[in-house]
Amino acid sequence: METPFYKQIWFLGGLATLAIFALCFLAINMVGSPDDDDTPEVEMEVIATLQTNEPLIKIAREQGWIDADATEMTSVDAAAVDSIGTIFSGCNLKSFKEFRYFVGLKQIQTEAFAHADQLAEIVIPSQVEDIAYGAFADCPALEAISVDSTNTHYDSRDNCNGIICTWKGTLMLVAGCKNTTIIDRIGYIAPQAFRGCRDLTAVSFPERMEEIGDSAFMDCVALQEVSLPQGVRFVEPATFMGCKSLQAVTLTKSIERLQKNAFKGCKRLTKIVCPKKYPPIIDEAFDSYDVTVYVPAGLQNKYFSDKFWKFFKDVKESI
Repeated sequence: METPFYKQIWFLGGLATLAIFALCFLAINMVGSPDDDDTPEVEMEVIATLQTNEPLIKIAREQGWIDADATEMTSVDAAAVDSIGTIFSGCNLKSFKEFRYFVGLKQIQTEAFAHADQLAEIVIPSQVEDIAYGAFADCPALEAISVDSTNTHYDSRDNCNGIICTWKGTLMLVAGCKNTTIIDRIGYIAPQAFRGCRDLTAVSFPERMEEIGDSAFMDCVALQEVSLPQGVRFVEPATFMGCKSLQAVTLTKSIERLQKNAFKGCKRLTKIVCPKKYPPIIDEAFDSYDVTVYVPAGLQNKYFSDKFWKFFKDVKESI
């Protein structure tokens, strides 16, 4: 007996439906497969041994990145690491160019390398897309910091010796060292970008710069003089706190407020140049007022009578 036509249609429709479900199942599993990893494939090569980088080998053993008795670390071992936390904080690494092999790493968190007193050079891996403020705070020996050239989130353009990203449509310097050049296109300096950079003796800002983040130059104990750029309106909290060698500060006409602790602990500060017609607001920015302030001609009395500036040692007209 011949099968009715409508039953044939149902049968064929059922097969088609099953086929569609099967294809969907395969597609979902392919998308969710652990083999579908966005970590770049790396060639196996030895990147560190007990002879070339003993501190890294010891850390790798402790973290289980390599066997407890292993004497070398490979690029494949490094690529498998997806988080470092603060493992390297306070470490005794001197050179960490091998860090570029940690291509499975997407984030470097706050104080990730803080207090690594001997760290002199480091290369940021290609896949890192988030570097927290203060990741390299208090690394006094740091003199060479750069980003892998294939990283699409950060760079070290113009051989600036620093880490740069785009923020609010403008370039921001995220982290620097004693040899960093703040290139002309930089609009922002991130909080804690130079914190604890003890050998930084001078800094030059682009005039177009808009903001210097809080604690950006905190504890830069060798910094002697600062001239702020024209675009900056606020000296953020603790920006130059602990700069014990700072002797002279030149403000700008754009300055509106000196925030709390901005110059706290600047024990050698003796000179402030302020070209502003109306005295800026001071919010407990100083812990000493034994400083001579230099202002434009005809404004001495205005500064002397200001509720903030009247506490300074002397006000002179010289601009």
